[in-house]
Amino acid sequence: MTDLSPESNPFGKHKAELPDADKPNLETDRPENGDALLQTIEGGIDDARARSSDVTEHTARAIARAIANALGDNGRALDEFARTGSGSNATLNEEYLEVYNDPTTPGQVRTWIDWFGTYLVQRENTGSGRQFMNEHLSPKLARLLVRTEVTVGGEQFTVHLPASYGEADITDLAETLKELSLDEDPGLQAFLSLPDVNAMSGNIMESFHEAFAGTYRNTEAALRALSPLEEWESDLAEWVIEQGVEHRALQWNLDPLVQRLRDVYDLVQWRGVFHAFIK
Repeated sequence: MTDLSPESNPFGKHKAELPDADKPNLETDRPENGDALLQTIEGGIDDARARSSDVTEHTARAIARAIANALGDNGRALDEFARTGSGSNATLNEEYLEVYNDPTTPGQVRTWIDWFGTYLVQRENTGSGRQFMNEHLSPKLARLLVRTEVTVGGEQFTVHLPASYGEADITDLAETLKELSLDEDPGLQAFLSLPDVNAMSGNIMESFHEAFAGTYRNTEAALRALSPLEEWESDLAEWVIEQGVEHRALQWNLDPLVQRLRDVYDLVQWRGVFHAFIK
């Protein structure tokens, strides 16, 4: 692949059309040289760090331009995004991951793609909502979990995997989940739907068995099984008798107790029942 390192100044080999900062959705006819493209990317990332936010569309399109230039004909989706800002992550990631996962790609360029891929995931709201990263550090695709649909046994299931994986990896994952009989195991289905469970961890079943705490018909049943509720009820009944209070005058409000239970367990409602997992 084309060397993207700053030392070789690859951008000088291409005329890069940068997006207009004032009209980011329009293609501009203003060509820039490689140094200007590099400055746009690095300046945009510095600005994102200062704001503790994602890069802007302007910066994202500049990154796409740099990667598209390197890929040539293999970067057509990135080229379209660089020119117009249009394109989905599902289409674009096959191209940028080719560069990202190439062992010869410089670390600086891989960092650009971390920012670019994160921008796309956040723009499409396909992230799991939980990231295994310090919010004060630069993003890493390997620590950004993305909601993904996999088909196993003719059914679609929602799982979460790092943004650094592509379509071929998802196909392999579907085969692995088929071997684990995912389509026949509602508990495992519920577990893999959790936003902080990485389906690519390599130890799915071990993690599942360590976390699984039971299946219950409703939240009250889960509360009774996983907390001292019945003991509390017994103690209260004794107090009521001692005080001469009518037992029917007291009524439990279980909602706060269920909320406290959720602080300790993930309760996943799936196919008419609740599956509990230790957090």
